[in-house]
Amino acid sequence: MNGKRRFKFYILHFVFCISVLIPLSAVAGIRDTKHNLSVSGPGDVKAVSETQICIFCHTPHNSSPAKPLWNHEMTAVVTYTNYWSSTLQSYASEAEAPPIDGFSKLCLSCHDGTVAIGSIISRWEEIIMVTVPGVIDESGKLTGGPGYLGTDLSGGHPISIIFDEALANKRNSAEPPLSRLKWPIVDPDIKLRPTQNGFGVQCTACHDPHENRAVSGWPPFWQKSTHDEACMVCHEAIPPGDIEW
Repeated sequence: MNGKRRFKFYILHFVFCISVLIPLSAVAGIRDTKHNLSVSGPGDVKAVSETQICIFCHTPHNSSPAKPLWNHEMTAVVTYTNYWSSTLQSYASEAEAPPIDGFSKLCLSCHDGTVAIGSIISRWEEIIMVTVPGVIDESGKLTGGPGYLGTDLSGGHPISIIFDEALANKRNSAEPPLSRLKWPIVDPDIKLRPTQNGFGVQCTACHDPHENRAVSGWPPFWQKSTHDEACMVCHEAIPPGDIEW
């Protein structure tokens, strides 16, 4: 194979890998969002000089075992504080919460603030990020701002939990009555995601890292136009009366 043909082959191969990895519409969508962490990104968290957009999360070669072709260093051993309430039916106590796994673990590799944003697998040296006081420190880690979640997840929806018919039946038959869960979950946008032991709720069940459909722009990267639209896919509206969450 001569030089020109080899070059064309590599280009076509790269384009094919990227098209399989992520739809072109998603690439176009992410360019104008805060998940564009390249130097061209519109947010405060961005690279000093890196021009590639997808590289912060994906690579067509030498990726981690995580899907889809994951390129960001994963969070090392860390203890998360999980959500729990007396009405939660997924697990009996905070100590019994399932480990964070699946796509949620990928999201937290940046958002929990323990790994530098530019720490990727496909390069020997990490991508240098712009230091933003109170948001991203000199090491390139998130320390604050709306994208920072930290390791205390108790203020958000439980993640990495199995959502199935058994859970819906358990909650719907609880005494005193609780707000009801729907089953089965059939929606073009809100989808159950893989967990260690089945399918359930991960960050990507409600959030799409490539685009934002929320009318107000908040919550970020929302799969629906409003909170209600997203919540009511799995939860039934609370009727009048003493119904607990």
